[in-house]
Amino acid sequence: MNYIGMKKFIKSNKKGITLVEMVITLGIIAAITPVLFAIFTYGVDVFYSYGRFVKQQDDVAMVLSHIRDDVKNAYLYKVEDDNKLTLKYTDGTQRVWYLDDDKLKYINESGVQSDVVQGIDTGVSSIRHSDSGGVIVLSIQPHKTNTGRFTARNFNKSIITEFSVKYKGTIP
Repeated sequence: MNYIGMKKFIKSNKKGITLVEMVITLGIIAAITPVLFAIFTYGVDVFYSYGRFVKQQDDVAMVLSHIRDDVKNAYLYKVEDDNKLTLKYTDGTQRVWYLDDDKLKYINESGVQSDVVQGIDTGVSSIRHSDSGGVIVLSIQPHKTNTGRFTARNFNKSIITEFSVKYKGTIP
């Protein structure tokens, strides 16, 4: 088509967009929008559920690292009531770790209490002495923060670890 033919085509087509074309376009947009919204909201939900799962992992890791270091450095220990661990050190100081009010709590040598880790299900978690002896068994269950279709992204079982106290004495 040459320049003159193009000019005639443009002049003869001055109708614009028809109502049918507009309705079809709006229908397509109306059909695609909910699908895109559902995909977007699912992606946001997945992002936040993984964030909560990582938070649960961090809570468990913090509990383990705090207690591991103290058990390693102590020379005497005592486990009471399946939720309390008392440790004594060579310099005469004493530290107490215990689970209460959905938190891991700590009492230092001055008697000052502080909350170390929150989000622990203390109804399921425990600190106990192994029946075989020589081992402190720490069982930690973080709160289940993911609900609905994301309940699989929770710690559904307690994380259990053992600390050897075979060569440590017990507090009378």
